[in-house]
Amino acid sequence: MNRRRIVVASVVVAALAVAACGGGSESSGKNPPNDPTATFATVPEPDGSSTASSTESGATEVAAGETSGPALPELAPTGDIDLPTGTPEELTTDPATTMATGPLPIPVVTLVDAGTFDTPVELFSRDGDPRHFVVEQNGRIIAADDLSAEVMLDITDLTAADGERGLLGAAFHPAQDLAYVHYTNANGTTVVDEYAIDPVTAIFDRPSRREVLTVEQPFGNHNGGELAFGPDGFLYLGLGDGGAANDPERNSLALASRLGKILRIDPRESSEEPFTIPADNPFIGVEGADPAIWALGLRNPWKFSFDGPTGDLWIADVGQGDLEEINYAPAINGEGAGRGLSFGWSAFEGTARFNDDQDPDGHTPPIVEYSHDDGDCSVSGGVVYRGEAIADLQGWFVYGDFCSGRIWGYDPTSQPGAPVIVELAQQPNLAAIAIGGEGELFAVSNVGTVSRFAAP
Repeated sequence: MNRRRIVVASVVVAALAVAACGGGSESSGKNPPNDPTATFATVPEPDGSSTASSTESGATEVAAGETSGPALPELAPTGDIDLPTGTPEELTTDPATTMATGPLPIPVVTLVDAGTFDTPVELFSRDGDPRHFVVEQNGRIIAADDLSAEVMLDITDLTAADGERGLLGAAFHPAQDLAYVHYTNANGTTVVDEYAIDPVTAIFDRPSRREVLTVEQPFGNHNGGELAFGPDGFLYLGLGDGGAANDPERNSLALASRLGKILRIDPRESSEEPFTIPADNPFIGVEGADPAIWALGLRNPWKFSFDGPTGDLWIADVGQGDLEEINYAPAINGEGAGRGLSFGWSAFEGTARFNDDQDPDGHTPPIVEYSHDDGDCSVSGGVVYRGEAIADLQGWFVYGDFCSGRIWGYDPTSQPGAPVIVELAQQPNLAAIAIGGEGELFAVSNVGTVSRFAAP
């Protein structure tokens, strides 16, 4: 293995800069994935012990073939809608409520080459499997370790790595020999498919493919990407606002649209339907609302993750032209993180007011934001590190930026408004920070390199 240079950490004990840098169009100062005209196959705009089971009683069944939700009345862009009864009022943006007390020790890391792949955009893992599974935007999933790599799935015939489109995410079912993939098809429509997998090798059974969910996309960008099972055993899907610039269709805060949201479903069939709605989804029974919605007010949640020990939800939401943001939602008793919350887009970009016709009230502001100064432009990642290889990194939230390639650690025990931020390393064209086999941390570069975090 070739070891990369160690990047000495620097500490910032202050709020990150929020100065603006230029225009609000998709083509002004953004990385190629933010450009709706881009045709080169680049990373989509980077802009985890309950047992799952099919919901039987109290579930809302969703018919096959739905694309953007049921035929529901359109909500006003300002969306004056009360959250359903039972949304946790005790939610807070202070991670210290569920995380260890700090301050945490300052980590120093190095990156070790862990393989080269074709336009990788994500890395995921399977319980009890030491390998890391790499998602290639072109339509392949590769299982790799330090000595070998093997193709687990090839759906290059179902998708095309065009701009922000392609194979974007995947997840193993926590309790069954099943896996799920998130991609855009030939028409640009978001698709979630289910596959049976070999219980030993994890090879996907291509003939077993079953379509679970589709969502039509009005534009070619902001497709989200993340697909993950939460601590409750249900499947969560991140979707962008539909694309273009400025949320032109005002989808993100509209409860009639699945765009600009995190969805939560039970992906298993019930009564011959492709998936079911968990009975405690927050907008069931809310007039005009799509019951699959879990959280709203997102521009392009390229990556999100659940912190294993706490169940807390962390969302990296790609900004428009000025600000990138990390959104945080604590769990209550290990579950429910983000239930019914709005994160503000497009009333806000980060903490800055954005579309004046959107209701500014009732949203959860970001826990961390940063500007497009110093070459930054598109947040990628991240995850809370709980591995064993790097003791001083324990408990840090690790994320980075696609354009600058800079990778940071955020101490969740630091005070909101004065975050402790440590620059850890650099990985050009950073697509993802992810947890691989055995709980260790990886950095994924869309130009091909996958690197493992290690102690120096």
